[in-house]
Amino acid sequence: MSRRTYGLTLRGLACALLAWQVWLVWHLSTYGVATAVWGCDSRGCGSDQLAAVAPEIGIASTVLLGFAAARFLQGATAGAVIALSAGAAVAGWYDAVADGRVRYGTVTDFMLVVPAGRHTVSGWLAFSWSVAAAGCFVAVWGGVVSLRRTAALRRLRGDFTTAQARLEGWRPVRGRRGEVTVVFHDTRGARHSVPVVVDRAALDRPVLAVYDRARPADPGRTRVAVPRRRSLRSP
Repeated sequence: MSRRTYGLTLRGLACALLAWQVWLVWHLSTYGVATAVWGCDSRGCGSDQLAAVAPEIGIASTVLLGFAAARFLQGATAGAVIALSAGAAVAGWYDAVADGRVRYGTVTDFMLVVPAGRHTVSGWLAFSWSVAAAGCFVAVWGGVVSLRRTAALRRLRGDFTTAQARLEGWRPVRGRRGEVTVVFHDTRGARHSVPVVVDRAALDRPVLAVYDRARPADPGRTRVAVPRRRSLRSP
């Protein structure tokens, strides 16, 4: 096993463990919130139960998971970890109702970093479902953007290959996208200059030309991918 494969395997395992932790903590934050016992004195209120601080631990765990999983999820990272956290909270509410700890009409507090208010369990469920749905939308949108930027699906096809390239020129087309000329050498060493449309961000990044092996000069079969910088370095 190469060093790179070994590192990715360990990182994947760490992400799986962090995702499990995120689920458990956010599930506990709602499942145990109604039965958390608080004590108050002149300095404020507190509790020695884990459910009372579970949201704070959950936020920290979610952020850590986001940093760890960004290598794999890229643009979908933020939405995915938000959806996971909200989904775990939803499951906790439903399990608490099923176990008779609360009812849908029970009014309860819920702490995030600060008190989030007093609402019924039904209200908290509606809020949690809304956050989960928003997270899913952001994850899908971010994933689509990443797939388009890296041309990942096209690169998986056997009739396409990649080559290090440079971009020349810029003619605005719409929004942040414009037409450029991508210059690269194919597997036979032949030089090609192909017009393509790219995001403006690609102008300041190392890029790859993703082209058809049989038709390397075909603009309709050529795309520009913006991979991670390290992927262009020599091993």
